[in-house]
Amino acid sequence: MTGDVANDHGQEPESAKASDAERADSKPADKGAARFGSVLGIVGFLAALAGGFYIGQAIQGSKTPPFQGYEDRTRYRVELSGQEPQKGPDDALVTIIEFSDYECPYCKKAHEPLMEALADHDDVRLIFKHYPLPMHAHAIPAARAAWAAQQQGKFWEMHEHLFEVGGKLDDIEQAAARMGLDVARFRTDMVSEAASQALETDRYAAGLLGIGSTPHFVINGRHVRGALAETHWEQVIEAEREEAELLVDQGTPRSGIYARLMEDALARRAKPRQESGPDPSKRHTVPAGEGRPSLGPEDAPITVVEFSDFQCPFCAKLAPTLHGLVDRHGDVRVVFRQRPLGNHALARPAAAGALAAGRQGKFWELHDALFAHEGKLDDDDIEEAAEELGLDMEQWNADRQDPAIEQIIAEDEALAKQLGVSGTPGSFVNGWFVNGAQPPAAFDALIEKERAGAAGLAESPPAEQGGGG
Repeated sequence: MTGDVANDHGQEPESAKASDAERADSKPADKGAARFGSVLGIVGFLAALAGGFYIGQAIQGSKTPPFQGYEDRTRYRVELSGQEPQKGPDDALVTIIEFSDYECPYCKKAHEPLMEALADHDDVRLIFKHYPLPMHAHAIPAARAAWAAQQQGKFWEMHEHLFEVGGKLDDIEQAAARMGLDVARFRTDMVSEAASQALETDRYAAGLLGIGSTPHFVINGRHVRGALAETHWEQVIEAEREEAELLVDQGTPRSGIYARLMEDALARRAKPRQESGPDPSKRHTVPAGEGRPSLGPEDAPITVVEFSDFQCPFCAKLAPTLHGLVDRHGDVRVVFRQRPLGNHALARPAAAGALAAGRQGKFWELHDALFAHEGKLDDDDIEEAAEELGLDMEQWNADRQDPAIEQIIAEDEALAKQLGVSGTPGSFVNGWFVNGAQPPAAFDALIEKERAGAAGLAESPPAEQGGGG
């Protein structure tokens, strides 16, 4: 999930709530039917008296309880251009708008259950909007490839291919040829300004709704974040269908259902705080910490402090970027601080093992070896990686059990929480927050800004350097 966000929050919240929804569905059918019939009677009475009433009165008594995975029950309107790829009929009772990224592993996980659910329903439509995350190097080119295929009527074929290969474009032109596309036109469309504009339009729509991670779904205006299983899709589709059918019973034509639901929908939605992390517009006080592993000169004027988790795939993706900063910039120091997430059971032992290796001067070697394991970090894996580095294993085993190492991890966690770093990786460039596995250019831009700021201070006369307040 990003997972698949720009960083790893270790959560697929809607799927995790399945047990509540399943328990709700287990109520006796006769009671549910009686309650539903009673409510319909009330609705009919009100309609006869007033010529119609707000459908919410009846919805509250519908036979299927509301899906438990909604972030909230408010409806929001998604900005649509009318050019988005669509599956399903225009007069569908349930409209699912998906914001997704072809390189996001959670989006790939979400894809098949959603397609299976759609195949079972002829009154549901899917509208796809691109939301390539900045830390995914292949995501934007992959989105462009899907858009280019759409121009020749082959979006869904390319969509399937891109999820299958994780957004990689190694054989994209061969794939386009297999789909029967005009490859020359496809190549031109991929890099066109029209493709750029289409992606920007989708990004803008996501921004209005505070969407910051993928996959993200807006279902008849209601938000669900994360990868849902097919059973959960069945629950949410059934709940939304019931509400739409009540509108039909009151006289709304099927073709007008979505427009009716959007009449009172909100156009903007605040981004949840847990997604945003520390304020990137403010400089934060982030101590490097005594004795923490670091690369680069101790007296570097620019310090990058990273909070990381050895079981987080996004942290593994960022590791080469941080190494590269020190290689390219002689005035940059990188400091590693621990932030093992609670849902990653293997991250804490790995952190202790890496710090223990640091006592023998091998922190960064074990750091790289552990990230190369791609999350496979049981105790044998960690020990095998340590042995391959030629560590004194008796000393290493003793050190990783040392309470002083646990204290370092606990202090790093406490600082991360104090700063609001809830997911990993989270980095600070001289106190400026960088969320997730951003590309080298994002770090380089902040480094250059800090460098220019320092030069400006050095060149300013003393009277202008002051800074009261």
